[in-house]
Amino acid sequence: MKIGLRTIKTALGAVIAMVLAYELRLDYWATAGIITILSVQNTTRYSFSVAGLRIGATILSFALAIFSFWLLGFNPWAFGLFLLLFIPLAMQLHLQEGIVVSAVLVTHFLLQKSYSWHWLSNEFTLMLIGVGVALIFNLFMPSLMAQIKGFQQAVEDELRQILLQMAQQLAETPKVETWQHLGTLLTTIRKGREWASRQQDNQLLVENDFYRSYFEMRRNQYEMLRQMQANLDQITLSLKESTAIRELLAETAAHIAQPQKIKHLQKSVAKLQNTFDQAPLPTNRAEFESRAHLYLFLLDFETLLTLAGDFYEKVVLTEK
Repeated sequence: MKIGLRTIKTALGAVIAMVLAYELRLDYWATAGIITILSVQNTTRYSFSVAGLRIGATILSFALAIFSFWLLGFNPWAFGLFLLLFIPLAMQLHLQEGIVVSAVLVTHFLLQKSYSWHWLSNEFTLMLIGVGVALIFNLFMPSLMAQIKGFQQAVEDELRQILLQMAQQLAETPKVETWQHLGTLLTTIRKGREWASRQQDNQLLVENDFYRSYFEMRRNQYEMLRQMQANLDQITLSLKESTAIRELLAETAAHIAQPQKIKHLQKSVAKLQNTFDQAPLPTNRAEFESRAHLYLFLLDFETLLTLAGDFYEKVVLTEK
């Protein structure tokens, strides 16, 4: 049985919240621990968001509870009226995160048959202790950089493999499983972006969106690779331009993790496009179609490099 960090934080936070509430001589002090359990979240930023929503929901629930109990007295019918008013209004105000906790606090008014200042302050203090302890514990989040860099490496390895397979297909190597690798690439990109988002949401004072933007750039490159492969599958003839493109694909694969090489690769693509423009016209339909698909392949290849170039140029400008 594995006990994770969140479980440890939840258990320890609940104990501390209950001890604090007990030492402050609050009634229903155990409720503070329950609120802490419900308030420990996966990311720091989301924890702060939930805390604000629950405090807002608590204030709204107290106002509606006072009205309901004043109108119908302290009985289940009044509590039912409170829920009829509170739940839809909380949903409309996007305070649904606080519905359950606030309803539990309001039951204390019902049990005590009072909404005096003593009970209002007692319940509100329980809420503050519960969410406050959860917030403090959620400030301590482990770094996810090791996992994120692992996904980054996996993405670059897949990109390298795909580019080399495309080069092999241009060399008429049979049975190249590029589409399978494209599927794996997309899955890895999605996982990497999820972990990068979690890491970013755990940083309250530091704004560094590099890795989330990085995986988004790779996601856009994936779309270009799909289009490149679709055009590659339509090429039925061996063309003289294929050799230069194979070499360029291999060179790109070798330098996939080296941003400083992108401009050189873009210039090489531009030269190839110029070669296409100056080449003699096709002599038959099959050659025309194959050259057309190869030219479209080259245009998408240029876009793939441009996406990376624009991303890294933006990173350099941001650092400056």
